[in-house]
Order: sequence, then C-alpha cells, then structure tokens
Amino acid sequence: MALGKQLISNILSEPLKKEGVKHVKGVFKARRDHDIVCRLYFHYKIKGLQYERAVEKLNTEFYLGETTISQIIMQERDVLEKLKSEEADSKYLQKLLPHFNWS
Repeated sequence: MALGKQLISNILSEPLKKEGVKHVKGVFKARRDHDIVCRLYFHYKIKGLQYERAVEKLNTEFYLGETTISQIIMQERDVLEKLKSEEADSKYLQKLLPHFNWS
C-alpha cells in the first residue's frame, strides 16, 4: 500500500511532462464501436428492450449521446448483421467479450 501511495504522491506532486508524448487519436474507437453494437444486439434482441431503452442503456455504459450511438450503429451495420445471421446468444457474446455482463 505504501508503494501505491508513493506512486500517487510522485505523479500528482510533479507537473506532467508532455514533451515527446504522442497519442494516436481514435486508437480504441474501432473496438469500442464493435462493443457498442454487440451490446445493442444484446439489449434489443436478447433482452427484448425497445430501441430507445436499449440506446439509453448504451448511453450509461459508454457515456455517449444518442446521436453518436446512432451513427456508430449505422457504421457498424455489418457487425449487427453478422450477429443476426449467426443467431448470437448470451453465451456467444460472453465468449466474444468476456468483460461484459451478458445475463
């Protein structure tokens, strides 16, 4: 525990150095969008929620607005169609994305 305290103290007491640090914008976007569509499929198809309620759930899970979620769904339509054609169930989704609760 002392090591964690020391680490936090060092990080928060010293100004952050931003030189030489380059971030790739959107590096996790593809994975996030895929996960959103899988969760939509789960809430809508498996749990039987209405579309509006399913989008509300996604909003709380991913901290995104309804417009952004709708755009992601349109862009990731092929993932949604694949889930439908494979008749994905909770077990399939659990294997695909084990870090989510599929019950």
